[in-house]
Amino acid sequence: MPRIDQPAEYAIEIQGGADATLTDWFGPLKITERTGAGHPTTMLAGIVTDQAGLIGMIRHLHGLGIVILAVQRMVAKEESRETV
Repeated sequence: MPRIDQPAEYAIEIQGGADATLTDWFGPLKITERTGAGHPTTMLAGIVTDQAGLIGMIRHLHGLGIVILAVQRMVAKEESRETV
């Protein structure tokens, strides 16, 4: 079972493109820009140290005035096989 104090993979979708300031701040995250229905979006994906780190990333995006479209925790294959 996942815990809030453990690393996990997340994907954050934001409105618009990612400039150099954003890509430098987020470091090792994979940044993918997409254009769908004429509106560019950017996906930030990678391992986040814990949920406190995730909240820090979200606060940073908010402070820059960036619109967050979605935040998703990616389920590891091992977790998807767990039974309840």
